[in-house]
Amino acid sequence: MKSVIVVMLGCLLAGAAGAQSGKSRQVKPAAAAAIVAIPEEATTSPAVIAKWLKAHTGNAVALQQALFNWMATHITYDVENMNQVSSYRDSAAAMLKTLRTRKGVATDYAVLYAQVCREAGVPAIVVTGYGLQNGIPTGSHDWVVVKNGSQWLITDPTWGAGVVDNGRFTRGINWTWFRAAPQVAVKTHMPYDPMWQMLPFPLRHDEQGSQAFAAAAKRPVFAYNDTLSNWFRQSRLQRLEYAAARIRRFGGAANPFIMAELDWMDQSIKVLANNQEIEARNRRVDEFNGLNRNYKAIAQLYNEYVDFKNRRFTPEVKDEVLKKMIGEIAVKLGAAEKVLSGLQGSDDVTMKENIAELQRALAEMKDKVGNEQQFVNKYIKTERGKRKELFYIQVADKL
Repeated sequence: MKSVIVVMLGCLLAGAAGAQSGKSRQVKPAAAAAIVAIPEEATTSPAVIAKWLKAHTGNAVALQQALFNWMATHITYDVENMNQVSSYRDSAAAMLKTLRTRKGVATDYAVLYAQVCREAGVPAIVVTGYGLQNGIPTGSHDWVVVKNGSQWLITDPTWGAGVVDNGRFTRGINWTWFRAAPQVAVKTHMPYDPMWQMLPFPLRHDEQGSQAFAAAAKRPVFAYNDTLSNWFRQSRLQRLEYAAARIRRFGGAANPFIMAELDWMDQSIKVLANNQEIEARNRRVDEFNGLNRNYKAIAQLYNEYVDFKNRRFTPEVKDEVLKKMIGEIAVKLGAAEKVLSGLQGSDDVTMKENIAELQRALAEMKDKVGNEQQFVNKYIKTERGKRKELFYIQVADKL
C-alpha cells in the first residue's frame, strides 16, 4: 500500500500590513490618453484580462500601465480583513474572488497583478517581505517584481491604489509604485529573501538607514541574476531551503515579521522534505511493482518455452524462431535486473527484503535461461535426424 502524502498548508503569521498608511496622494499621474481602459466584460479572469490587454496595447510597458491603472481604480483595499492571518495564495479561486468582489489585501493585489502579467507573457513574481517607514518595519507585505527586457523592476499595485488612514481606505493612484527601481524600492519594501532586492549589494535585515547602504557597498557583490537563474530551476523545497539560508546570512530574525517567516519556512521545509521522501518511496514501490509484474510475465514466457520443450519442440518451428524465443526471455531478464539495481539504495527494510527476494528469483531464472540457451544452441548445431536424442541425454544427465 502506498503511503499518504502530507498536504502542506502554510500560513504566514504577521501583523497588520499591506496598504500604505498616510494621506492619499496622486503621484506622477500618467497621461490619461496613453492608458487604455479595460472594459468590464474583459475582467472575468486573469487570462481574459491578459488576452484583452495584449490585443489593445502596443508593448509590455503599456500593458502593465493599463493593468496598474485598472487595479488602482477598481480594486478596493479590504480594510476589514487586513489583520487576518492568511495563507500564501496563488490559486485561481482567490484571484477570481478578488475580481468578483473587487476587494483584496496586499496578497490579492500582488497575486492578481503577477498572474495577468504572466498570462500575457511578461515574467512576474510575487515577493513577500515587510514594509518600512522611516527605516522601521511596519508589517508584512506583498508586491511584484516584473522583468522588462533584461531589467527587473518593482511594482506594488497595493500601495499604488491608495492609502489606509485611521482604519479607512482612501483611493488615490500613486504611480511611484509602478516599475520602481530596486535601489529606490528597497527603502520601503524589504523582501524577506535578499535575492528579491535585485541589488548587487543587498541590505541586511539588521541594518537600517544610510549606514546600511554604506555597509552593503563594502560587502562582496551578490550575483542575484545567477542566483535567480538557479531559482527558476529549483524545486519548491530547494527554493525554501536556499531562501531560508540567505535570510539567516543577511541578518536573520531581526524583527517579529522575519521570525514568523522563518518559522513558517522551517515548518514548510520539514513538510516538503517529508513529502519528498514519501514520494520517492512511492516511486520505488511503483517501480518494484512494475518489476514484479515483469518478472511474472517473464516466468510465463519461460513456462511456455518449457512446455514447448517438453513436447520436443513440436510442432516444429524454424531454428531462428526457437533461438529468438529463449533469447527474448534473456533480454527481458537483463532489463529487469538493470532496473532492479537502481532500487538498491532504499533504506526501507521491507523494500530491501522485497528487492532481495526478487533479485534471488531473477538470478535463479537467469541460470535456467542460460542453460536453456546453451541447449538451444546445441540443438540448432545438431543434425536434424539426431536432435531428438538430445532430450533423452539431458534427462539422463539430470538423473
